[in-house]
Amino acid sequence: MKKLIINIVMILLITPVIHAQNIGRDIRRAKGEVNIVVYGASVVASSAGKYWVNQLFSELNKRYPDKLNCYNVSMSGMNSFWATENFKDSVLVKKPDVLIFGFCENDCVERFNFWPWYSGRCAEYMIDKLKEQNPDAAVIMYIMSEKPLGNAAETRPEIKAFNDSYREVAKKRDIILIDFSEDFNYIYNTEGEKGLKSYQPDGIMPTKKASDQIIVPGLLKAMKMK
Repeated sequence: MKKLIINIVMILLITPVIHAQNIGRDIRRAKGEVNIVVYGASVVASSAGKYWVNQLFSELNKRYPDKLNCYNVSMSGMNSFWATENFKDSVLVKKPDVLIFGFCENDCVERFNFWPWYSGRCAEYMIDKLKEQNPDAAVIMYIMSEKPLGNAAETRPEIKAFNDSYREVAKKRDIILIDFSEDFNYIYNTEGEKGLKSYQPDGIMPTKKASDQIIVPGLLKAMKMK
């Protein structure tokens, strides 16, 4: 009964979204093909990350067959410095109409020696460069975690501050922000560390269960997909 109640609450509250650009409507109205690009680190480039990206692309292609070009141009172990340095050659070359990106979970790793504001500054740089190329492009920023576990927690003591920099940018620039950390925090607070590990073994990397129940549905909701 407890898990049933938890699941019902998660369905009702799944993944709060700041801003509500209707991407689904814009794709339906587009006269030509639409390019969708995902840009991030291990949570989208590892085998686990690729799972949710591929699931998302599959769901989108079901809704808009033969209309979408979907690209995952992410790379494991990278951060916002790499993201901005490679933005032209990795992202802009694909001419995105929709860009989904996030790097906070790596920016906050202590060995990179970044300040929290750095994530937000780099996010704004990428938003500006994309808008220069395509003023009508839609942007979705994501936050994947705020409860790292074990070694991941030891190396990310300021993860919330880095996430907050994304939250500030999304509000300032009126950008869609999908905050998966709120779902995972809820799981941690109701089911404890053991419960969270079934979704994120280290509090960072998503499992297939997380992808199927939280990430893909959350992104479809953010994009206003039917």
